[in-house]
Amino acid sequence: MPENNGAKGLPISVCVPAMRSDTIGATIAAVRAQTWTDWELIVLGQGDTDQLEIAVTTAARGDRRVRFVHLKTRGLSRARNAAFEHAAGSVVAFTDDDCEPEPTWLATFGDAFQKDSRLGVVGGAVVAPKSKGRFATCPTISPSEALYDPAGVMHQPPPGWDWMGANFAIRKDVALRLGKFDECLGAGADFPAGEDTDYKIRLEAAGVRMLTTPRATVVHTYGVRRGWAMFRSQRNYATGNGGTAGKLTLLGNPLGAEWLEQTRLMFETDRRRAPHKAVRAYRRLHYFSDAYRRCLRDYRVERGLLARG
Repeated sequence: MPENNGAKGLPISVCVPAMRSDTIGATIAAVRAQTWTDWELIVLGQGDTDQLEIAVTTAARGDRRVRFVHLKTRGLSRARNAAFEHAAGSVVAFTDDDCEPEPTWLATFGDAFQKDSRLGVVGGAVVAPKSKGRFATCPTISPSEALYDPAGVMHQPPPGWDWMGANFAIRKDVALRLGKFDECLGAGADFPAGEDTDYKIRLEAAGVRMLTTPRATVVHTYGVRRGWAMFRSQRNYATGNGGTAGKLTLLGNPLGAEWLEQTRLMFETDRRRAPHKAVRAYRRLHYFSDAYRRCLRDYRVERGLLARG
Protein backbone atom coordinates (compact mmCIF):
# COMPACT_ATOMS: atom_id res chain seq x y z
CA MET A 1 0.00 0.00 0.00
CA PRO A 2 1.34 3.51 -0.87
CA GLU A 3 2.59 5.63 1.98
CA ASN A 4 1.27 9.07 2.81
CA ASN A 5 3.88 10.94 0.79
CA GLY A 6 1.84 14.09 0.47
CA ALA A 7 4.50 16.27 2.04
CA LYS A 8 7.33 15.34 -0.30
CA GLY A 9 6.97 18.17 -2.77
CA LEU A 10 4.69 16.79 -5.49
CA PRO A 11 1.50 18.86 -5.48
CA ILE A 12 -1.40 17.25 -7.35
CA SER A 13 -4.32 19.17 -8.80
CA VAL A 14 -7.45 17.01 -8.90
CA CYS A 15 -9.81 18.28 -11.58
CA VAL A 16 -13.43 17.17 -11.89
CA PRO A 17 -15.62 18.34 -14.80
CA ALA A 18 -19.08 18.52 -13.22
CA MET A 19 -22.73 18.87 -14.14
CA ARG A 20 -24.34 16.64 -11.47
CA SER A 21 -25.11 18.54 -8.28
CA ASP A 22 -26.60 15.39 -6.71
CA THR A 23 -23.41 13.28 -6.97
CA ILE A 24 -20.50 15.74 -6.85
CA GLY A 25 -20.58 15.74 -3.04
CA ALA A 26 -19.58 12.06 -2.92
CA THR A 27 -16.65 12.75 -5.26
CA ILE A 28 -15.46 15.64 -3.10
CA ALA A 29 -15.76 13.58 0.10
CA ALA A 30 -13.65 10.82 -1.47
CA VAL A 31 -10.92 13.28 -2.50
CA ARG A 32 -10.88 14.85 0.96
CA ALA A 33 -10.34 11.36 2.41
CA GLN A 34 -7.14 10.75 0.43
CA THR A 35 -4.01 9.60 2.27
CA TRP A 36 -1.99 11.95 0.03
CA THR A 37 -2.42 15.42 1.51
CA ASP A 38 -0.66 17.73 -0.97
CA TRP A 39 -3.58 18.32 -3.32
CA GLU A 40 -6.05 20.90 -4.51
CA LEU A 41 -9.46 20.06 -5.94
CA ILE A 42 -10.92 22.10 -8.77
CA VAL A 43 -14.54 21.43 -9.69
CA LEU A 44 -15.20 22.76 -13.18
CA GLY A 45 -18.91 23.47 -13.21
CA GLN A 46 -21.10 23.34 -16.27
CA GLY A 47 -24.88 23.42 -16.49
CA ASP A 48 -26.91 24.58 -13.46
CA THR A 49 -23.91 26.09 -11.75
CA ASP A 50 -25.89 27.67 -8.88
CA GLN A 51 -26.90 24.25 -7.57
CA LEU A 52 -23.45 22.87 -8.33
CA GLU A 53 -21.70 25.60 -6.40
CA ILE A 54 -23.94 25.07 -3.39
CA ALA A 55 -23.23 21.33 -3.51
CA VAL A 56 -19.48 21.93 -3.77
CA THR A 57 -19.45 24.41 -0.88
CA THR A 58 -21.48 22.05 1.30
CA ALA A 59 -19.25 19.04 0.57
CA ALA A 60 -16.02 21.03 1.02
CA ARG A 61 -16.92 21.75 4.67
CA GLY A 62 -14.61 24.75 4.72
CA ASP A 63 -11.63 22.92 3.20
CA ARG A 64 -9.77 25.68 1.35
CA ARG A 65 -8.12 23.16 -0.95
CA VAL A 66 -11.49 22.77 -2.71
CA ARG A 67 -12.61 25.43 -5.17
CA PHE A 68 -15.31 25.86 -7.78
CA VAL A 69 -14.73 27.29 -11.26
CA HIS A 70 -17.74 28.26 -13.36
CA LEU A 71 -17.38 27.50 -17.08
CA LYS A 72 -19.65 29.27 -19.55
CA THR A 73 -19.20 26.62 -22.24
CA ARG A 74 -20.18 22.96 -22.08
CA GLY A 75 -18.32 19.84 -23.03
CA LEU A 76 -16.04 17.39 -21.26
CA SER A 77 -13.00 18.21 -23.39
CA ARG A 78 -13.50 21.94 -22.83
CA ALA A 79 -13.59 21.34 -19.07
CA ARG A 80 -10.39 19.30 -19.15
CA ASN A 81 -8.66 21.99 -21.18
CA ALA A 82 -9.80 24.62 -18.67
CA ALA A 83 -8.44 22.41 -15.89
CA PHE A 84 -4.90 22.76 -17.24
CA GLU A 85 -5.30 26.55 -17.17
CA HIS A 86 -6.45 26.61 -13.53
CA ALA A 87 -4.34 23.81 -12.05
CA ALA A 88 -1.42 24.86 -9.85
CA GLY A 89 0.00 21.36 -9.29
CA SER A 90 2.84 19.80 -11.22
CA VAL A 91 0.59 16.75 -11.74
CA VAL A 92 -3.05 17.00 -12.82
CA ALA A 93 -5.36 14.08 -11.93
CA PHE A 94 -8.79 13.63 -13.46
CA THR A 95 -11.92 11.82 -12.42
CA ASP A 96 -15.63 12.37 -13.08
CA ASP A 97 -18.49 13.71 -10.98
CA ASP A 98 -20.12 10.26 -10.77
CA CYS A 99 -16.99 8.55 -9.39
CA GLU A 100 -15.49 8.03 -5.92
CA PRO A 101 -11.69 7.54 -5.74
CA GLU A 102 -10.43 5.06 -3.17
CA PRO A 103 -8.31 6.56 -0.34
CA THR A 104 -4.89 5.63 -1.80
CA TRP A 105 -5.74 6.86 -5.32
CA LEU A 106 -3.56 9.98 -5.23
CA ALA A 107 -0.81 8.27 -3.24
CA THR A 108 -0.52 5.64 -5.99
CA PHE A 109 -0.18 8.37 -8.61
CA GLY A 110 2.27 10.36 -6.53
CA ASP A 111 4.50 7.37 -5.76
CA ALA A 112 4.65 6.39 -9.41
CA PHE A 113 5.67 9.85 -10.60
CA GLN A 114 8.25 10.22 -7.84
CA LYS A 115 9.84 6.84 -8.58
CA ASP A 116 10.11 7.46 -12.35
CA SER A 117 11.07 10.98 -13.40
CA ARG A 118 10.49 10.09 -17.08
CA LEU A 119 6.90 9.01 -16.49
CA GLY A 120 4.36 11.31 -18.15
CA VAL A 121 1.00 9.63 -17.49
CA VAL A 122 -0.48 7.15 -15.02
CA GLY A 123 -3.86 5.55 -15.64
CA GLY A 124 -5.87 3.51 -13.15
CA ALA A 125 -8.88 1.23 -12.78
CA VAL A 126 -12.52 2.30 -13.01
CA VAL A 127 -14.71 -0.31 -11.33
CA ALA A 128 -18.48 -0.73 -11.14
CA PRO A 129 -20.31 -0.44 -7.81
CA LYS A 130 -20.99 -3.75 -6.07
CA SER A 131 -24.74 -3.64 -6.68
CA LYS A 132 -24.95 -2.78 -10.37
CA GLY A 133 -28.00 -4.98 -10.92
CA ARG A 134 -29.24 -6.78 -14.02
CA PHE A 135 -29.93 -5.26 -17.43
CA ALA A 136 -27.53 -2.43 -16.80
CA THR A 137 -24.18 -1.22 -18.07
CA CYS A 138 -21.40 0.74 -16.41
CA PRO A 139 -18.25 2.02 -18.18
CA THR A 140 -15.28 0.34 -16.48
CA ILE A 141 -11.67 -0.57 -17.14
CA SER A 142 -9.31 -2.95 -15.33
CA PRO A 143 -5.77 -2.39 -16.62
CA SER A 144 -2.76 -4.53 -15.84
CA GLU A 145 0.31 -3.24 -14.00
CA ALA A 146 2.10 -2.26 -17.20
CA LEU A 147 4.64 0.32 -18.37
CA TYR A 148 4.37 1.52 -21.96
CA ASP A 149 7.28 3.44 -23.46
CA PRO A 150 6.27 4.04 -27.11
CA ALA A 151 9.77 5.14 -28.11
CA GLY A 152 11.24 1.84 -26.94
CA VAL A 153 8.75 -0.73 -28.26
CA MET A 154 7.67 0.54 -31.70
CA HIS A 155 4.21 1.68 -30.50
CA GLN A 156 3.14 -1.75 -29.22
CA PRO A 157 1.52 -1.41 -25.77
CA PRO A 158 1.97 -4.37 -23.41
CA PRO A 159 -0.94 -6.76 -22.73
CA GLY A 160 -3.60 -5.27 -20.48
CA TRP A 161 -2.29 -1.71 -20.79
CA ASP A 162 -5.08 0.86 -21.14
CA TRP A 163 -6.79 3.73 -19.32
CA MET A 164 -9.82 5.98 -19.67
CA GLY A 165 -10.59 9.63 -18.99
CA ALA A 166 -12.41 8.96 -15.71
CA ASN A 167 -9.14 7.99 -14.02
CA PHE A 168 -5.73 9.25 -15.09
CA ALA A 169 -3.01 11.68 -14.04
CA ILE A 170 -0.56 13.57 -16.22
CA ARG A 171 2.40 15.81 -15.57
CA LYS A 172 1.26 19.34 -16.35
CA ASP A 173 4.31 20.13 -18.46
CA VAL A 174 3.58 17.05 -20.63
CA ALA A 175 -0.02 18.21 -21.13
CA LEU A 176 1.06 21.72 -22.09
CA ARG A 177 3.52 20.33 -24.65
CA LEU A 178 0.97 17.93 -26.11
CA GLY A 179 -1.81 20.48 -26.51
CA LYS A 180 -5.55 20.49 -25.88
CA PHE A 181 -8.10 17.74 -25.74
CA ASP A 182 -10.07 17.75 -28.99
CA GLU A 183 -13.23 19.74 -28.19
CA CYS A 184 -15.17 18.09 -31.05
CA LEU A 185 -14.85 14.80 -29.16
CA GLY A 186 -16.20 13.78 -25.75
CA ALA A 187 -19.43 14.22 -23.79
CA GLY A 188 -21.28 17.35 -24.84
CA ALA A 189 -19.68 17.43 -28.31
CA ASP A 190 -20.95 16.31 -31.71
CA PHE A 191 -19.00 13.08 -31.25
CA PRO A 192 -19.78 12.39 -27.56
CA ALA A 193 -16.93 10.00 -26.70
CA GLY A 194 -13.45 9.05 -27.88
CA GLU A 195 -11.63 12.12 -26.56
CA ASP A 196 -9.47 9.98 -24.27
CA THR A 197 -8.68 7.53 -27.09
CA ASP A 198 -7.60 10.42 -29.31
CA TYR A 199 -5.47 11.82 -26.49
CA LYS A 200 -3.79 8.45 -25.91
CA ILE A 201 -2.94 8.14 -29.59
CA ARG A 202 -1.36 11.60 -29.52
CA LEU A 203 0.58 10.80 -26.34
CA GLU A 204 1.82 7.64 -27.99
CA ALA A 205 2.90 9.52 -31.13
CA ALA A 206 4.77 11.99 -28.91
CA GLY A 207 6.66 9.12 -27.24
CA VAL A 208 5.27 9.81 -23.75
CA ARG A 209 6.10 7.12 -21.18
CA MET A 210 2.86 5.85 -19.59
CA LEU A 211 2.03 3.49 -16.72
CA THR A 212 -1.23 1.74 -15.91
CA THR A 213 -1.98 0.24 -12.53
CA PRO A 214 -5.07 -1.36 -10.98
CA ARG A 215 -3.91 0.04 -7.62
CA ALA A 216 -5.15 3.53 -8.51
CA THR A 217 -8.88 2.87 -8.34
CA VAL A 218 -12.04 4.90 -8.64
CA VAL A 219 -15.50 3.43 -8.19
CA HIS A 220 -18.00 4.45 -10.88
CA THR A 221 -20.64 4.68 -8.16
CA TYR A 222 -23.22 6.68 -10.09
CA GLY A 223 -22.18 5.61 -13.59
CA VAL A 224 -24.61 2.71 -13.94
CA ARG A 225 -26.90 3.09 -16.94
CA ARG A 226 -30.27 1.33 -16.92
CA GLY A 227 -33.13 1.19 -19.41
CA TRP A 228 -32.99 3.84 -22.12
CA ALA A 229 -29.92 5.39 -20.51
CA MET A 230 -28.08 2.16 -21.31
CA PHE A 231 -28.97 2.48 -25.00
CA ARG A 232 -28.02 6.17 -25.05
CA SER A 233 -24.65 5.28 -23.57
CA GLN A 234 -24.04 2.63 -26.23
CA ARG A 235 -25.03 5.11 -28.95
CA ASN A 236 -22.76 7.83 -27.58
CA TYR A 237 -19.74 5.54 -27.35
CA ALA A 238 -20.27 4.21 -30.88
CA THR A 239 -20.76 7.73 -32.26
CA GLY A 240 -17.71 9.09 -30.46
CA ASN A 241 -15.54 6.20 -31.56
CA GLY A 242 -16.73 6.60 -35.14
CA GLY A 243 -15.81 10.29 -35.08
CA THR A 244 -12.41 9.45 -33.61
CA ALA A 245 -11.82 6.87 -36.36
CA GLY A 246 -12.83 9.46 -38.95
CA LYS A 247 -10.29 11.89 -37.50
CA LEU A 248 -7.57 9.26 -37.87
CA THR A 249 -8.50 8.81 -41.52
CA LEU A 250 -8.42 12.57 -42.10
CA LEU A 251 -4.91 12.52 -40.63
CA GLY A 252 -3.88 9.79 -43.06
CA ASN A 253 -3.65 7.18 -40.28
CA PRO A 254 -4.77 3.73 -41.55
CA LEU A 255 -6.01 2.81 -38.06
CA GLY A 256 -9.21 4.78 -38.76
CA ALA A 257 -10.35 2.61 -41.67
CA GLU A 258 -9.13 -0.51 -39.86
CA TRP A 259 -11.29 0.39 -36.84
CA LEU A 260 -14.33 0.78 -39.09
CA GLU A 261 -13.65 -2.58 -40.75
CA GLN A 262 -13.22 -4.28 -37.36
CA THR A 263 -16.61 -2.90 -36.29
CA ARG A 264 -18.17 -4.33 -39.47
CA LEU A 265 -16.54 -7.71 -38.87
CA MET A 266 -17.79 -7.78 -35.27
CA PHE A 267 -21.34 -7.31 -36.56
CA GLU A 268 -20.97 -10.04 -39.18
CA THR A 269 -19.51 -12.45 -36.61
CA ASP A 270 -22.30 -11.80 -34.11
CA ARG A 271 -24.95 -12.08 -36.83
CA ARG A 272 -23.71 -15.55 -37.79
CA ARG A 273 -22.60 -16.98 -34.44
CA ALA A 274 -24.54 -15.11 -31.76
CA PRO A 275 -27.87 -13.84 -33.14
CA HIS A 276 -28.91 -12.62 -29.68
CA LYS A 277 -26.07 -10.08 -29.89
CA ALA A 278 -26.75 -9.03 -33.48
CA VAL A 279 -29.12 -6.15 -32.69
CA ARG A 280 -26.63 -4.50 -30.36
CA ALA A 281 -23.80 -5.09 -32.83
CA TYR A 282 -25.88 -3.60 -35.64
CA ARG A 283 -26.66 -0.49 -33.60
CA ARG A 284 -22.95 -0.09 -32.82
CA LEU A 285 -22.05 -0.43 -36.50
CA HIS A 286 -24.80 1.97 -37.57
CA TYR A 287 -23.81 4.77 -35.20
CA PHE A 288 -20.08 4.19 -35.70
CA SER A 289 -20.21 4.24 -39.50
CA ASP A 290 -22.60 7.22 -39.59
CA ALA A 291 -20.26 9.27 -37.38
CA TYR A 292 -17.26 8.15 -39.41
CA ARG A 293 -18.88 9.41 -42.64
CA ARG A 294 -20.01 12.69 -41.03
CA CYS A 295 -16.50 13.34 -39.77
CA LEU A 296 -15.00 12.86 -43.22
CA ARG A 297 -17.73 14.98 -44.85
CA ASP A 298 -18.10 17.87 -42.40
CA TYR A 299 -14.75 18.23 -40.65
CA ARG A 300 -11.11 18.94 -41.29
CA VAL A 301 -8.07 18.73 -39.02
CA GLU A 302 -6.23 21.91 -38.01
CA ARG A 303 -3.12 21.68 -35.82
CA GLY A 304 -4.09 18.17 -34.76
CA LEU A 305 -7.68 19.06 -33.74
CA LEU A 306 -11.00 18.65 -35.54
CA ALA A 307 -12.70 21.74 -36.96
CA ARG A 308 -15.93 22.07 -38.90
CA GLY A 309 -15.81 22.81 -42.61
